[in-house]
Amino acid sequence: MRERELLQRIASRSTDLGASFAHVLVGPGDDCAVIDAKPHPLLLTTDHLVQHRHFDDSLPLELVARKAIMRSVSDIAAMAGTPSWALATALLPVGYTHADELFDHMARYAREFGCPLVGGDIATLPPNADGPISLTVTVGGHAPRPILRSGARVGDAVYVTGPLGGSLKNNRHALAEPRLAIAQQLANTIHAMIDLSDGLGIDAARVARASNVRIELDADAIPIHPDAKDLEAALGDGEDYELLFTAPADANIPDAIARIGRVVEGKPATILVLPDGTHRDVSAQGFEHG
Repeated sequence: MRERELLQRIASRSTDLGASFAHVLVGPGDDCAVIDAKPHPLLLTTDHLVQHRHFDDSLPLELVARKAIMRSVSDIAAMAGTPSWALATALLPVGYTHADELFDHMARYAREFGCPLVGGDIATLPPNADGPISLTVTVGGHAPRPILRSGARVGDAVYVTGPLGGSLKNNRHALAEPRLAIAQQLANTIHAMIDLSDGLGIDAARVARASNVRIELDADAIPIHPDAKDLEAALGDGEDYELLFTAPADANIPDAIARIGRVVEGKPATILVLPDGTHRDVSAQGFEHG
């Protein structure tokens, strides 16, 4: 089963959470769960980092630790939130000799991102088992007005906070800066938002489905990172950790943020509009975790 199908099934089992548990404001299907709390709603997110899936042996241990924390902090940014604390678990090979160094780095980066490690758990693989290192980080935060994927409106413009593609080159996938500040700055303007972890095509389609709209992207407006080979890489490489959001077309958005498309009526999808006017569905373009 593909990741997207599994996530949809998980979300479908939780559609009644709001009716049965009034404190659950948003369940599965967004960048974070949202729990009723005072003075601001509580944001909760968790993410895996698995060796040979999300990083290879060439990535320095310090950057492994940074990426483990950063991925969940980026989810908080996607809800226009502020990270507050973190929990971390690890599954390590028997006899792993770098655990102390790894957790020192994780603790340092968690503090730098404003979410100190407050607990967690460590387990080791069974003897003679040959498995990867697996790190799981849960981050809690808060937001006065959490931004969901489901708020995009017909007539909105679509924006992205930075250039895309080629994230594996020069270890950019582990060096990304979660866009906390700009998300908080524009929280009262943005209608819908997501962080681009799996790829522009897939992630924009998630906003489209959640909002029951179609997203059209102008091919010649998408910012392509110098590390990326071409537009296809910008659409599908993933691991950029920039934010894609929708906002009114006349909103006052900083010039450094690229306007790349629009929200229109139609069957939910990500549609690439090429310079010659032809359209191509890129809803599946990106990275699926299994």
